[in-house]
Amino acid sequence: MEEIAQRAGVSRGPLYHYFDSKQDLFAAVYEEVEQALAAEIASEIQNRTAAETDAWQQVLVSSQAFLDVSLHPAVQRIALLEAPTVLGWEARGHIMRYGLALIRRGLQNAIDQRLIEPQPVEPLAHILRAALSEGALYIARAKDQAAARAEVGAAIERLLEGLRQRRQRKSGK
Repeated sequence: MEEIAQRAGVSRGPLYHYFDSKQDLFAAVYEEVEQALAAEIASEIQNRTAAETDAWQQVLVSSQAFLDVSLHPAVQRIALLEAPTVLGWEARGHIMRYGLALIRRGLQNAIDQRLIEPQPVEPLAHILRAALSEGALYIARAKDQAAARAEVGAAIERLLEGLRQRRQRKSGK
C-alpha cells in the first residue's frame, strides 16, 4: 500500500479511506479491467456486426473478441491469473456483472432468432464463459500465444457450431 500511495502521490491515509486492504484495492482494479473488457468486446461486436442483424454472427464475434483481448498482458495478469487467486469466488461477481451478461444476451438473441435450439440460456452462458476463460488461460500460458489464440479460436467456433439449429447448418446461413 505504501508503494501504491507513493506512486499515486498521496499518503496511505487516503488509500485506507477508500480501501480497507490490498485485496479491496485489487478488487477495484479488477472491476475496472472487467468493465473495460466488456466495453471493448461490446464495441468490437458493434464494429464487426454493424450491418448484421444475425445474432449468430454476434455470438461468434463476441467469443473471438474475448479471446483477442485475452492477449493483452494486463488482462492476462489481472483478470486471468491473479484475480481468481486474490479474490477467489468474489471474482465471479465481476464476471457475472460484465462478461457473463454479454454472453447471456448474445445467446438469448440467437435463441430468439431461432438460430440456436431453444434451451435454458443460463447454464449455456456459464458453460460458454467457462470454455472461453479456460481458452484464454491456455493462451496466456502458451509459449506461442499467437498460435494458441488461433487454435483456441477455431475450437470455440467448432463448439459453437454444435449449438446451431440443424436447418441453419444445412442451408449455410
